[in-house]
Amino acid sequence: MQLQLQVMTKQQFNEFLRSQIHEYAQQKVANKLWHPDQAQQRAAEDFQMLLPQGLDTYHNYFYVLCSKSQPIYGYVWLAEVVDGDQPDEPYLFINDYAILPKYQNQGYGQQGLQLVFEQAKKLGYQHLGLHVFGKNQIAQHLYQKMGFIPTDIVMKKSLSD
Repeated sequence: MQLQLQVMTKQQFNEFLRSQIHEYAQQKVANKLWHPDQAQQRAAEDFQMLLPQGLDTYHNYFYVLCSKSQPIYGYVWLAEVVDGDQPDEPYLFINDYAILPKYQNQGYGQQGLQLVFEQAKKLGYQHLGLHVFGKNQIAQHLYQKMGFIPTDIVMKKSLSD
């Protein structure tokens, strides 16, 4: 199946935002960063801060991974980042990359990332970054397979365990 990267519609953005706020909250709880009672609210606040104009937020790019026969395989959210170490070289950051569960482990993740690489180049960027939660071993494997290398690793230990 040949995937395509298409600009997200307003309706797709609303569905994406709703699902990703929920997923982000779950990841924060699973990684013991937030209490479950506060997670949904905090996640919604984070997304509001990052996307004050929603779909039209400056230097944020939203896409769906699709094909001619299937409307959505996954979602992509890219945003420009300026690094304090290299302020003259903004780069593109994958804020969110999600393949829908029923399409995972079928090669769509790799195919979609290749499209993201091409789009980043078309937008004029030379580097691409991302964050992956520590417990998400499947995503870490995919990203390393696709050429991403760790640049910082934050580790945490609970002293109450």
